[in-house]
Amino acid sequence: MNNKKISERASILLSKEEGYDVDYKRNLKGLSVDDLVAFANSSKGGAILLGVDESINEDGQQIGKIVGCTIGDKEKLSILNKASDCQPSVDVEVYVENEGDTPFYRIEIPSGEHKPYSTFKGTYLIRGDGRNLPLNRSRLLNIFLQEQSEIFFNRFKKATEELEGHIVNLDKRIEETNAKVDLFEHNIIDLQEGLSVDIHEITSDVNNLTHKTASELNNIFEGIKNTEDLTEKTLNTSLITIENMENRISNIEKDVQANKFMTKAILEHLGIELPTKD
Repeated sequence: MNNKKISERASILLSKEEGYDVDYKRNLKGLSVDDLVAFANSSKGGAILLGVDESINEDGQQIGKIVGCTIGDKEKLSILNKASDCQPSVDVEVYVENEGDTPFYRIEIPSGEHKPYSTFKGTYLIRGDGRNLPLNRSRLLNIFLQEQSEIFFNRFKKATEELEGHIVNLDKRIEETNAKVDLFEHNIIDLQEGLSVDIHEITSDVNNLTHKTASELNNIFEGIKNTEDLTEKTLNTSLITIENMENRISNIEKDVQANKFMTKAILEHLGIELPTKD
């Protein structure tokens, strides 16, 4: 036997007796769906060496003896078909060992992700110490519950991770919204202060203009009364001038009232109280 053509994994399996994780089959006829189901239902899976027979070493320990088997696409397809006949199908990996000398197959059967597995006849088996054991109802139920709990846990973990992601995004959006609200409130305060100043200045200017115009009109009327030699033409011109000034003052007062109305409407829309004159 040329050990260089045999993988380390196969060498370890050949040095062991048939048990929970390894089984020997002399030829392809000895491989059944039962074997694949039993390993797939076990907690760690296992391997089947096809083309290997049982033997006893010098210490009286059972080991594997390579006898070889036919290697080809037909044989590999037959192995894969047996795996597909399991319910549900079992995932297997098939390797050729000792190629070119006395080749044999190493069939790796991992612990299944969709337990429990059964044969196409509905038989449930699990790997025991060197043999396949039937699964009773209690053990079958335990396997089913364990499998479903793992599925539930994985789904719950995924849902929790997604929820945490949504919460982080929501917190970020809340922070951004709060920053916008703070900025808006700051701008409202600045607007309120600016409007208050503008309104006070406009009101003061109108009052000053009104007082100044009234004072000038009084002076003009006093001048008219005190001037006896004022001609009719001069009197008419003065009256026209006075009338024009009164019209201008009236128009200014209308503009001021319109501005007050617009300012009041803006402040009411923003929910700001109209500033009062100190």
